Amino acid sequence: MDLGDKIKAARAQKGLTQKELAQRAKLTERTIQRIENHEVEPSVYSLNKISEILEFDFLTEKLRIMKRRNQIIYTIMAVWTAALVFNLIFTDVNFADRWWEILIWGLTLSAVVTGQIYIPYRSKK
Repeated sequence: MDLGDKIKAARAQKGLTQKELAQRAKLTERTIQRIENHEVEPSVYSLNKISEILEFDFLTEKLRIMKRRNQIIYTIMAVWTAALVFNLIFTDVNFADRWWEILIWGLTLSAVVTGQIYIPYRSKK
């Protein structure tokens, strides 16, 4: 269950409409709609306000989701890096033929690890 789904479920459990939650949290109704429909990633400010009203720590939940997403990304990167290294070591192709592959992979790996590549919030559309 994604963050938007959890907010929607907690709001429904409290018996609040999107409009009521928005008014209590001092946010717009459209902001609540966009968060619940996975159109935007909620800001820390919005999550804190929503958390206060719904009595659930959505900021910690967001961090947990982000940590899990990063674990998946790093696992994929590690597998692909191992595959590339294996391929370079155990195939008959020389370095001159593979320089572009190493360069692109190295730049991508360093960009992901340093946070230069941002993995956007997925939309359910």
